[in-house]
Amino acid sequence: MDWTRRKFVVAAGLGPLQLSALGSLAAQAACDRGAPAAGAPLLGPPPTLPDKASFPDLKGTYLNGAATHPRSAGSNELIRKLVAPASGVDPFRPDQDRIRENFAKLINAEKTEIAFVPSTQIGESFIATALGLPEKGAHVVSDYLHFVGSQMMYTDMQKRGLQVTWVKMKDNRILLEDLDRAIAKGKTRLVAVSAASFVNGFQHDLKRVAEIAHAKGALVYADIIQAAGNSPLDIGGSGVDAACCATYKWLMSGGTAFIYVRKSSMARLQPPFYHWSQMTTLPTTHMYPFDPPAKEIVDTYVPKEGAPGLFSMDYTPSPIALAGLEYSLPYIMNIGVEKIQAHAQTLIDRLKAELPRRGYPLLTPIDAKSPIVTCALQDAEKYQPAFNEANVRITLRWNHIRMAASVFNDMEDVERLLAVLPKA
Repeated sequence: MDWTRRKFVVAAGLGPLQLSALGSLAAQAACDRGAPAAGAPLLGPPPTLPDKASFPDLKGTYLNGAATHPRSAGSNELIRKLVAPASGVDPFRPDQDRIRENFAKLINAEKTEIAFVPSTQIGESFIATALGLPEKGAHVVSDYLHFVGSQMMYTDMQKRGLQVTWVKMKDNRILLEDLDRAIAKGKTRLVAVSAASFVNGFQHDLKRVAEIAHAKGALVYADIIQAAGNSPLDIGGSGVDAACCATYKWLMSGGTAFIYVRKSSMARLQPPFYHWSQMTTLPTTHMYPFDPPAKEIVDTYVPKEGAPGLFSMDYTPSPIALAGLEYSLPYIMNIGVEKIQAHAQTLIDRLKAELPRRGYPLLTPIDAKSPIVTCALQDAEKYQPAFNEANVRITLRWNHIRMAASVFNDMEDVERLLAVLPKA
């Protein structure tokens, strides 16, 4: 993407900066690969939750992190350093390797198992293609609580000969025994689930899902966009073969995504496409004057280690997204996802108790530890103006209301939400 100075300003949401101060930043901030990266941000002691101080620009009540999470002041400051460095000061340059390593730590994986891709669904599409899908007669198992974009993808693949089994909800959850029955030994190629459902926050036991699938010869893909950053997530220990996570939700940045592929599972995947950036060096040629003879016209090229060797496509994430991640990932780990989860649960538990009393049927399992809670409300979209007028941000669609609590929310936010709810 051609990052002009104006595009940087607009994308960062920083307001009308003096363009003359940006100079030649667009070329620099495109993260020229040879440039040295600035040091990682220095964080103080973990803040006490709720941490409203780190999100000073939030107005009203925002219980919508499951849709888009605001950036913190710390991330915005790094973006400002990237976009408009002080006179005579080199611009901040994010370090992609450090960001990959921090995400790997967050989900208990190895850096080589992580690569950048443009979005979560593109990552899942890459995994499906790397498995040879859609192939006539091949079998995929997914469920009613997986991401709707992925459901559309597999539905379209059905038209091309793929066989798909959809596991239905029971009591607002997907039962392991139903998933087990759906997986056909020796036939099912992929089991695709969401670690935490975008619909209602239901959480799969990924370790058990992987055990069941692997016993029948299937690989497991997990969409972790609604889990990474808000709940403890041990992808390395789960046995899951592949996962993907965009950064604009609970990772508190935007504009890119991480794909994970387990090192021991890579041999079962083929590159979904080919690009020179998947290689560590340029090849030796055997077709030009003075080239040595050889069987092939090019050889000695070596793929990059791990996920980049499968999925690199010379894709450079937005420098703004990377700058935001340079702060947000250490910020999340500094607090600790266990504390983030526990804080959200105090607020979500209040909603789980109060909503049924007001006549709203819960769609979220009562024992779920996700920061998401969803309830049924017919024609929910028609109530959007009332919430807008009260400056309460939640998601209303598909005859349900979805609320999501984050590090900056407190009980006053919950009570303001409850005050706006229409009669059920």
